[in-house]
Amino acid sequence: MILYDLARRAKHILKEYQKSRDCEYITPVRRIERVFPLTDRRVCAMTFDDGPTDTETNPKISDDGLTLHLLKTLEKFGAKGTFDVIGTTEHNYPDEAGVHGSFSWGGVRYDHYPDINRDLCAGAKNKSDLISRILSGGHEITNHGYRHILFGHLKLVYGARACFNNIHEVISDIMELDSLLLEEHGYKMRLSRPPHYVDKIPDGKTSYDAYRYAGYNYLAASFDGGGWLPSTGDFKKDIDAMVEPISRALSEDPDSLNGQIIFQKDGYSMSRHTPVAEALPLQLDLLKKHGYDVISVSELLSLSQFADCVNEDAQALANAGFTVAYKNNTLHPERAMTFGELVVTCTPPQDILTSYRKFVDSGFETGALLAECAKRYGVGENHPYFIAFCKAAELGIINCDNSEKLSYKTTVTGELLSAFLRSLAPTYSFTINPGKLSRRDVFPHLRAVLVK
Repeated sequence: MILYDLARRAKHILKEYQKSRDCEYITPVRRIERVFPLTDRRVCAMTFDDGPTDTETNPKISDDGLTLHLLKTLEKFGAKGTFDVIGTTEHNYPDEAGVHGSFSWGGVRYDHYPDINRDLCAGAKNKSDLISRILSGGHEITNHGYRHILFGHLKLVYGARACFNNIHEVISDIMELDSLLLEEHGYKMRLSRPPHYVDKIPDGKTSYDAYRYAGYNYLAASFDGGGWLPSTGDFKKDIDAMVEPISRALSEDPDSLNGQIIFQKDGYSMSRHTPVAEALPLQLDLLKKHGYDVISVSELLSLSQFADCVNEDAQALANAGFTVAYKNNTLHPERAMTFGELVVTCTPPQDILTSYRKFVDSGFETGALLAECAKRYGVGENHPYFIAFCKAAELGIINCDNSEKLSYKTTVTGELLSAFLRSLAPTYSFTINPGKLSRRDVFPHLRAVLVK
């Protein structure tokens, strides 16, 4: 745990640095960690990783398996959960159990849920009835990887762990689970969390690249429920360790969890216990007493899409699938709108997704794309806006010759926006102030033109 704590602190520092870099380009894949709190209501979401499972609680407190127990507990409090499920770990062999209470407790080479040699007791493949039960209860399901294999190396914590080699293997894994839910349950997942939050893939790509292919946003969390940690040796203290942080946070500031996403475990802790089974009702009771509704992550997003503000026009655009926010899920409406942001937002998202998938499937070959046109706007093959500019040129949204000498960095003015929107919607009637425009100035016009 000492090495893990050091790694966690280092990751936190790196994460804060990365946040400052993750608001440079708008992107179809946003990291959903928390959202801007509502002013008229207290809401939060809970996510449950690694299930579903019918393994019994430990200590046993019910005849129900763990997932069903969690579902009944949520429903008793009128709460909705977000279950971040796996497909199955039954193929993650040969392997052997790691040290009990360590990070590799379930397996040296791979993860196994609910435990090594008990893989058939968990996962969407083998527990279809539990998937159906989650959905019938009005809860949400998200993608945690079919085999729960690391996307890349994490040597400090999981030195011997196997991982995928390239983005194509990652995509194959997450899409296998995507297809399973769609074909067997008619359910399309919209969010995904990588196993153990490992983002970097050995071929230089990241989880964000894979999630873009799948059409997902990145499911993160802002508050740790703590039920995955090794036992203190006293089970009552293990439960208290899950409840006390929520109690303290709400005592210090009743609004502190408003808009937050709480991480939970639908499975054993590192000590093969299930403290979440007994801590969850205590957590939910605290939240209820402080006026909270516990809702799914997607419902949370339907109320408040972004991390830094509420903007109804941008919210409507995002709800309709258009790209308006930055990678860290901030909107920054006060910033000057750039031409690159304008093009990305106005290019039909499904067309961009289709082109991106073809680009990836071709081994990132640009032959079928209007790459030279994109380059005339300063957008090269490795630029985040590359696919959008190629598609915008193909659809006639931008001029391929760029006779206006625009760059993706060009600040949008009233004159530029007027000309751009008239080419998209000739009958749209509007008055736009001249001069430079902020993103807040532009969103109402884009909503009027793009959201039907």
